[in-house]
Formats: sequence, structure tokens, C-alpha cells
Amino acid sequence: MRAGLITGKRQFELVELDEPAPAAGQVVVAIARCGICGSDVHAYREGWPYSPGVCGHEWAGTVVEVGSGVDPRLAVEGLRVVGAQAPGCGSCRECRADLPRFCRRATSAYAGRAAPSSAGFARHMALDATRLVAVPDTLADDQAALIEPASVAMHAIGRSRLAVGDVACVVGCGPIGLMVVQCARIGGAGTIIAVEPTGERRAMARSLGADVAVAPGDELRAVVDDATGGLRADIAFDCAGIPQTLQQSVDMVRKGGSVCMVGVSGGQAAIQPMRWMMKEVSVDTSILFTLDEMAVCADLMASGRITTDGLVAGTVALDELPATIEAMANGENDAVKILVDPSAG
Repeated sequence: MRAGLITGKRQFELVELDEPAPAAGQVVVAIARCGICGSDVHAYREGWPYSPGVCGHEWAGTVVEVGSGVDPRLAVEGLRVVGAQAPGCGSCRECRADLPRFCRRATSAYAGRAAPSSAGFARHMALDATRLVAVPDTLADDQAALIEPASVAMHAIGRSRLAVGDVACVVGCGPIGLMVVQCARIGGAGTIIAVEPTGERRAMARSLGADVAVAPGDELRAVVDDATGGLRADIAFDCAGIPQTLQQSVDMVRKGGSVCMVGVSGGQAAIQPMRWMMKEVSVDTSILFTLDEMAVCADLMASGRITTDGLVAGTVALDELPATIEAMANGENDAVKILVDPSAG
């Protein structure tokens, strides 16, 4: 089968791989849709070491083959699924320290260091059944592929210091930022201010629940002051994935406020530590999500409390993927979300 892999800086290849077969405890999933994540684009543009097992991790598909020893609830051919990190193994140093979300075996498998040989930019993928979450029947494939980014946003809300009634700034309204807008509302934010330079994405943020959407700059300061009586925001979620927004996010929050870093960037960030200290600002970071959070997000999407309306700009086949990644890396395609259909073409 063909698989799309990022193999180096500005290098994206369609390679031939053997069709996967399930080992004990595994299933094979036929990929229906896979989103192109911002981290895929960053890895391509910046040359991150990028495992085949994470190249195309926003996938949704159907179980088509089951190995031995799989939980009967998941050993169902035809079951529609998405994938998260497996539960902790219970025996590694992190699990014994009651830190199962940092389990070495689970994180190694999710990061692709312990197989699979490809992720969602391929027709089929073999993976441990313990990583699976069932997709509600009411969700279409295009929606199911966005359960993963929604789960990233939900995890960020849980990791953050958001309190009921808070004024929250969401910095960067790409797919994750737009999901954070929705999850922050579910989490009890009183006022949500979306910060985004692109007019179309500002409009989308408003349609998805932001009270105000504003471009960075002088207008932003006026909007925040108006919403807080000059106190500034209680919390900022930095979803932009570019180094320069970290200090800007800290500047948006009040003394004693907090910032949650959600967007991923491989670059160096220039900060002003004295301003952080004088404000006694708290900074949290968030990455990935749990199986339980993914299941909750799937249900929230099925109930309509998290929506994907307007987020998907289109779907491409594998043959179109190299050019699409290149265009996104060059800023020539600023679609919020593009999905890949590995079975097309």
C-alpha cells in the first residue's frame, strides 16, 4: 500500500509499504479520513524528526481485521473508531509513580517509536486495540476525523486554570484554537475573546461561540480593557503555534493570571522574565489527551455541543497530499482544515 511520510525538511514522500497485519492485541483499521495537522506542516517546514507513526494522526476509520487477544468490545469488524494514547502499562517507572499519562510504553507507541509503520496517511493502519475509541453512529467521517483536535482542546481546558466566569483570550484561531473556543465555553468561561489576524477565521470564531474576535494590536488591548475594566484577562490559551505569541499571551493576562500553551512550535521563543515575575503569572502546557477525554469529545460532538460546521475546507487524495502540504507550509493555502481520503484515487 502507499503511505505519505514526512522524511526530512521539505521532504514528503509517497512510499510503498506492506499491507499491515494485526499482531496479538492489535486491529487493522481502514482509514476513512485523516486531517492534516499543524504539527504535520511544522514538521515538514522545519525538519522535525517525525516518526511514520504520527504522520497523519488525526484519523478516523473502520476496524477491518482483528488479532488475537483483543477485548471483545473492540474485536468487532465494521466498528468505526478513532485513536488515542493507550492506558498506562502499570509497570514502567512513570506508571509506578502514579503518572500513567506519561507511561513510557504508551507514549512510545503513540509517538510511533514502537510501530506502526505509518499512521493515517495510508489506506490501512495496524495498532493496539487499547488505543481505540468508538465513533458515535451519528457522526459522518469528516466529523469523526476532528474528534482528535477536539480532544486536544478538551485536554487543554483540563490542564489549564480556567475558572467559571473567567475572561479568556484564545490566541490563534486555527483548528485547535476554534475547538478551544468551544471547549472553554463548555468549561465555564464567562467571556471569550478570540485573537486572530485573519478576518475569515475571526468570523468563524464568533460563529462558534467567541463573544468578541479581534486582530492583534491596539484594538485588542482596547477590547480586553473594556471586557475587564482595565484588569486584563484571567487566562490566555496560546494556540497559535508560533514563538512570538507566548510573550504576547502573557501580556494579555492580569496580575496573578495564567497562560496555557497549546500550540506547538519548534522555534525559540523570546520572553521577558521580569514581566512574568512582576505579574506572578502562571504558565501551563498541554499536549495530547486521554482515552476518556476522546470519548467525551466524541459524545459532545454527537450531541452538537462541539460542532465542526465550516471547519473542513475540502478533501484531497494521497496523490494530492505532497502539493497540499507544500502549499500549507508556504502559506499559500490557509484553509482551517483539509482532510485526506487515502482510499481516493
